[in-house]
Amino acid sequence: MLRAPHSGKTLRLIMALLLVPHTSWAQVDTAVVAKILDGEELSRPPEMDDATSKKLLDVMSNSATKLVDQDNKDWNASSPRWKTVYDRVHADLESEMPSILAAIKSNGPKMQRAYEADIAAHLSQSDVDAILAYYGAPQGQRYQEFMRAVDRIIGSANFVFTDDERQAATKLPLEQNKQYVRMLMLSRLFQPVVAMSQARHDPSGGGVGFLMVPAIIKRQKELEALDKEYDGDLVSFETFTKTDAAQHLFVAMGEAMQHRTQFDAIADSFKAAGQKHESEWKALYLAQSNP
Repeated sequence: MLRAPHSGKTLRLIMALLLVPHTSWAQVDTAVVAKILDGEELSRPPEMDDATSKKLLDVMSNSATKLVDQDNKDWNASSPRWKTVYDRVHADLESEMPSILAAIKSNGPKMQRAYEADIAAHLSQSDVDAILAYYGAPQGQRYQEFMRAVDRIIGSANFVFTDDERQAATKLPLEQNKQYVRMLMLSRLFQPVVAMSQARHDPSGGGVGFLMVPAIIKRQKELEALDKEYDGDLVSFETFTKTDAAQHLFVAMGEAMQHRTQFDAIADSFKAAGQKHESEWKALYLAQSNP
């Protein structure tokens, strides 16, 4: 049976924290939670360009090939039989990609509704009122604009770097790098992880630092522009994120991400495709093993 690979699951690994004990809140309006999230789409399946789809296909093909004989420590890319089986697995999964991507996309609205309902179940009305009051003030409106920009930067970055990008990153002054980290830490990807880590008394902060690397390397110009526009607002933004209401929101978001992540839809889609071809891959592997 095809299972989700252990590599390439950065967000899911970070969100795989133990559930934080919480008080049982009265249910708040899910529509209000959607308003608070302000179009936040971190729980939704991502839009995939050709490069991202290819990388995902390669990762899943490698994992599915390994699962053909997963208990055999010698069954890996160095095996003389690996390429034959891998090429077949890759070709079969590639032919399934249109339906896989369609299934992922169609599942998006359902995932988002479940995500919002999960968050609503972990917030009090007083939390919601405090957050909406801040959002309604001029400073809160600037905060939302800033968050949209930061989330876009993080969401569009990937771990494939050109030589020029790597070289540019090494020349970035230390203070400027710290400022970019400071801005990225305010994002709706990192705040839930950090909030849950603090609630669990985890000094590591959930290990979010390595996720900032691609954003800083690939999106320096946008970060520089944001720094110029919002530098004077960061203290106010940080003060809001430390309020009880904001922390309750971030913990609720973290728990909801843990329960339902975009990778569940991806893994389930590949799992279904793998089950369709599993017996064929196994037969090919056995034929290679016993010429």
